Amino acid sequence: MADATKVVSAVDKTYADIQSVKTRMTGVTGTLNQLKVAVATALPADASKGQQINVGFVRQELTKAKEAVAKFKEMVREAAENGGGAGGGLPNARRQMKDDKTRTLYERVGGDLNIETGVEIMFNKMLQDSRVRSYFEKNQRKMQQMRKKFFQFISGFFGGPALYDANNIKPAHYHMNITDYHFDALLDVFQASMLELGVHPDATKDAIAACGKIRKDVTTGCTVRMELAQKNMEKGKDGLFKRMGGEEGIAQFMDRVYDLIQVDNRIKSWFAGKNYQAIKEGQRVYLTELLGGPKIYKGKDLVEIHKGMNLSDYEFDCFLANCEKAMSGLGIEDETIDEAIVSMEPVRAALMNRAQGLAAHAKMVDGQNILERFGGEMNVESVVEMMYSGCVGDPRVRFYFEVNKDKIQTIKQKMTQLMVGAFGGPVTYDDSKMRQIHYNMNITDYHFDVVAELLVKAAKDMAVDPEAIMDAQLVVCRVRADITTGCTVRMELAKKKNNTDGMDQLFQRLGGLDGVMAMIDRLYECVERDKRINIFFEGAKLQQIKRSQTDFLIMTLGGPSEFVGRSLEDIHKVLQMTDYHLDCFMQNLSRALRDVGAEQDAVDESTVVLEALRKRILAAHYGKH
Repeated sequence: MADATKVVSAVDKTYADIQSVKTRMTGVTGTLNQLKVAVATALPADASKGQQINVGFVRQELTKAKEAVAKFKEMVREAAENGGGAGGGLPNARRQMKDDKTRTLYERVGGDLNIETGVEIMFNKMLQDSRVRSYFEKNQRKMQQMRKKFFQFISGFFGGPALYDANNIKPAHYHMNITDYHFDALLDVFQASMLELGVHPDATKDAIAACGKIRKDVTTGCTVRMELAQKNMEKGKDGLFKRMGGEEGIAQFMDRVYDLIQVDNRIKSWFAGKNYQAIKEGQRVYLTELLGGPKIYKGKDLVEIHKGMNLSDYEFDCFLANCEKAMSGLGIEDETIDEAIVSMEPVRAALMNRAQGLAAHAKMVDGQNILERFGGEMNVESVVEMMYSGCVGDPRVRFYFEVNKDKIQTIKQKMTQLMVGAFGGPVTYDDSKMRQIHYNMNITDYHFDVVAELLVKAAKDMAVDPEAIMDAQLVVCRVRADITTGCTVRMELAKKKNNTDGMDQLFQRLGGLDGVMAMIDRLYECVERDKRINIFFEGAKLQQIKRSQTDFLIMTLGGPSEFVGRSLEDIHKVLQMTDYHLDCFMQNLSRALRDVGAEQDAVDESTVVLEALRKRILAAHYGKH
């Protein structure tokens, strides 16, 4: 028996060795493929006519390929000497590889072959990850299509052949319930897949950062629909109960749900051997109350009922999917379905007996929580101090942190309290108020990522353990939705209204020509007094600037004006403007609109229109940074 065990162990080890070598071989093949492309690039279009080949370029690429092959051989040798497999020489060699940052991200991760293999690994992992499994558990044909599209997108997004139109991402995901939680899980799995494939850690890190830029395209639809549903519920859940058809409608809904569960191979086993009708009846009574009906539930606490069942996100997602399918089959409107799903979502944590709050995600390492590995409360306070100073000095977010001294101390204190509690220390800050506080601030993912970046920098400057920094960053990122949702929802609704109703409706709601002219007069009163930006509105040409900007704003906001001046890029290229200055201008614009009586939705719509011009206005600034 012992001999048989040794044989099995040897076979397992050999298999692991082969898999490791196979993975690295894929990387080398990718490098050789890049060489082929490089040689083709070096050849002139009509080489057959005897034109000279760029010999130096070809030699350079050959040298790089030889180095890659030599590195591969060294890895194989080390794997053989050190035991190979998952814990042997290959990972160590991978960590020692050099990452050529002069190349495109597409090249750095290994080109098409590596990306295709990485996507394959990623999809296999997705099917095992309870956080996102339900989104990827499709039929074989659908899975192949998803893999193909994801591969095409990543290849082009990283600088390779553009085979997928990135403009399709948002509409493709708009009606899927993908939250920031799910998106972060996707990034986790993608990162693990890239590292498993042997992509350099630095290239992997940059790849994950690049993918983070499509977060809003993937999550906005869900964010907007769920937030609108939440707002509707705040007006009174009894409205939802009535739109669900009252008690009779909910009874029909539960009948349909359990009809679907009986044929759902993913979760029907959970109900095998149990009193099916009693469970359905209990859930009917519970959901009647949850969805705004009479308070008649007398059953056990959900935690007690599901204790020891080891339910996962996957099973709960499957149940919700059946609920959604049942409601749709009964002809219930989409908005009502969204509200019902939002109402049921908070049940998730109770069913899984999952601790709630940021502190629940504070990872323990060697018996120490993040706060302890960070160096304690005083270190967190110092990091916050340095981070805040960085924010005030960074034009990308300076606007949000440049406040009076009394308020600065309050903000720093709350940030420190939030982090201390989130990192595993005493909880003294109520994070449930965070969304409400930030709802009307125009904080986007761009701004959030800048602050997160400055937090990491401050922690590094304080010599905090790198792993503790990474764990802290993951915890802090869990407040992203609370901070950015307000801006996301308001801007998305404004954009949809402008696209649906046309810009002329906005112009009329702003009061037509008289209203917009009054707003512009008020705007100039504000900017001329604003010491942060009035330097851009001084001098003999002020009236000329005002006339030109008036024509432009009337045209941009949907009015009858034909602006024929220079391009925005040309006008602003000599000005030392940054995001900070434009943020200040936009603040004055919003103030001017409100001062002349514009409604908040019209202010939001105007902001969306003008925000779309940011890259053009600051083109010269962005070109330097």
